[in-house]
Amino acid sequence: MMKNVSRRGAIAAGAGAGLSIVARAGRAASSTADVVVIGAGLSGLNAALLMKDQGFKVTVVEGRKRVGGRMNTLRTVEGNPEMGGDSILGGYGRMQDMAQRLKVQFIDFEGRRDLSPDAQKDPTTVELALGGKVIRREDWPTHPLNIMPADAKNRFPGRAYFQSLIDKKNPLKSFEDWVDPESAKFDGTAYDFFKQQGWSDAAIDLNYNTNVQYGTSAHDVSILMWYFTQAWFKLQSDIQRVAYKAVGGNESIPEAMAKAVGDVQLGKSVIGIRDNGSAVEVHCQDGSVFTGKRVVCSMPVPTMRWVKFDPILPSAKAKAILTVPVMKITKVVIVPKKPFWRDDGFSPAMWTDTDAGEIRALREGSDPNKVTCLMAWARGFLADRLDMMGEKEAMAHVIRIYEQLRPAAKGQLSPGGFKSWQADPFSGGDWVVWKPGQIHECLPALKEPAGRIHFCGEHTAVSNRGMEGAMESGERAALETMALL
Repeated sequence: MMKNVSRRGAIAAGAGAGLSIVARAGRAASSTADVVVIGAGLSGLNAALLMKDQGFKVTVVEGRKRVGGRMNTLRTVEGNPEMGGDSILGGYGRMQDMAQRLKVQFIDFEGRRDLSPDAQKDPTTVELALGGKVIRREDWPTHPLNIMPADAKNRFPGRAYFQSLIDKKNPLKSFEDWVDPESAKFDGTAYDFFKQQGWSDAAIDLNYNTNVQYGTSAHDVSILMWYFTQAWFKLQSDIQRVAYKAVGGNESIPEAMAKAVGDVQLGKSVIGIRDNGSAVEVHCQDGSVFTGKRVVCSMPVPTMRWVKFDPILPSAKAKAILTVPVMKITKVVIVPKKPFWRDDGFSPAMWTDTDAGEIRALREGSDPNKVTCLMAWARGFLADRLDMMGEKEAMAHVIRIYEQLRPAAKGQLSPGGFKSWQADPFSGGDWVVWKPGQIHECLPALKEPAGRIHFCGEHTAVSNRGMEGAMESGERAALETMALL
């Protein structure tokens, strides 16, 4: 019955309390399908589209009133800045194939991301702001706040430096070896890794914890995950050095995918999943019930914690759902009224030790030389700080911080947008961050089916991260499900 499925790099098939779920009185089942897919992000839509292509009846249910999941484009600001999934890199074969199939056009922004030592010529140079002041590059090597390791006094702190160190010390022969049981011996904390390189606690705090990339600090994140991630990103550049974005914003891709799938039900917040042995019922907050021979669940890890599974999930899977963390990230977009940086001689982009975190200057409009907006990335505990203020005050707070660092910007910045992924009830955070020991214990459990329920999402990806990881996982779940229908 099943036709041959052709997709680049196909992957072989590889929590909650046990409470019963009862549909609300007077509400009949809303739909019956071969497969019900929960979640209209990249992973769920890719799984749905692959199964529909093979002739199966597929219904997608999505809690939000939009499709895309953690693909979220801010279309009210020039350049359509991405509040979610950002750049489509050279090795994103599934993403590129899908866009080509659905006739979604790309623009390559790689040339607008490169850093330049001359802020007057290139506004994407990143300035360093510590202790309430912007520090000139020529002053940094001998600056009293410079606690960089002895061999790096002339380098600005941050991920560009410590990532290059991780690259040099990476013990994996292939990036895919990270899931090999033999690699468990490398699975310590990032903190221990930096200490082994002779770094002081102060240097670790400045370089890693100030604007944390993964986790909330160097103490709670796996260095093995870093080994995989760094090798994987290097492969993307080796294949092709590009930074594609979809015309109209990256959200255009899942929108086109949903249109191709057809049966996508929005506003269907899932509260329970019951596997009765011959079919699976998906119960929604509004009382509607969707029934399928099998279910593909692409819900992010945190949102599965709020779903009642009947029967209760296996203990290893429940433990993974309840304990694997995801990245906290809040983005604030501010729009400059004029290029004030020409007045003070600094770039508008800054790496700071403030609540604003990293502030990037985006040039994503029709004019490649125009800064269309500034985007503050607050991760980890910084994201918590902004979230506790509320959206309006957080945006005002970031603008105040910027104006204090850069008096030339006073009165020249307008709030443009705000997104907290951990405050999003359909996300609960962004990408998965593995703690030491969780890769080999929890990743296999998250991937494993539970009866007639199959699971996908970037948290189950083995060979990729981010958007491509989501696509990979949806492909695996589709192949796994179709083999059993």
